[in-house]
Amino acid sequence: MSVTQSTTYESGNGATGTARVEAVAAVAVIVLTILGLAHVVPDLLVAVATIIAGVALLSQGATIATEYARILEGRTDLAAPVGMSSAWSLALLAGAAGIVLGILALLHVSPIDLVAIAVIALGAGLILSTGPIAEIAVVRPSGPAAEERVRRMAVEAAATSAVSQALVGLAAVVLGILALAGFVPLTLVLIALLQMGVFLLVSGATVGGFMLRLFRR
Repeated sequence: MSVTQSTTYESGNGATGTARVEAVAAVAVIVLTILGLAHVVPDLLVAVATIIAGVALLSQGATIATEYARILEGRTDLAAPVGMSSAWSLALLAGAAGIVLGILALLHVSPIDLVAIAVIALGAGLILSTGPIAEIAVVRPSGPAAEERVRRMAVEAAATSAVSQALVGLAAVVLGILALAGFVPLTLVLIALLQMGVFLLVSGATVGGFMLRLFRR
């Protein structure tokens, strides 16, 4: 196996592993939030779901940073756009913040306020990571191994996902702010986490499939 083939294979395996982690996390968030909305120990489940959502966003941010750095390596025709690295760094921080705030909520340190703040942070992280995700879809399928048809499909899928992700992130921010203002806070936080979980599950299956096909070519 050549060096190029080996690198592509390893990248494909990494993409698959990350997709699985995000899918499992998304399903866990969906199940926990639905149970919480059904009044099954909602105070506990909302904190656990917040931690898992933070792990999912942290994993996504780490993957974006690693993949973009690998794409730029040895490519003199490309340069990281101004602010792009800051965007995924903030996404990583948002995921880490969600984990920390969720753990503090489990310890009963102002749990409702903390999970509401965590939802706002996670929503902001989703919005910030839309740029890097779309950028990777544009620059990744380069070279003779990438077919133009597959490239167009990946770009279109990533663009659609980026818009949807921004809307989901914005909704989470709005719901988190309303929760902080005292409008049925627990319910709004659970709904925000539920829609984020659904998005992560659906977008991972849609965009991840196109990207994995590109990695394996």
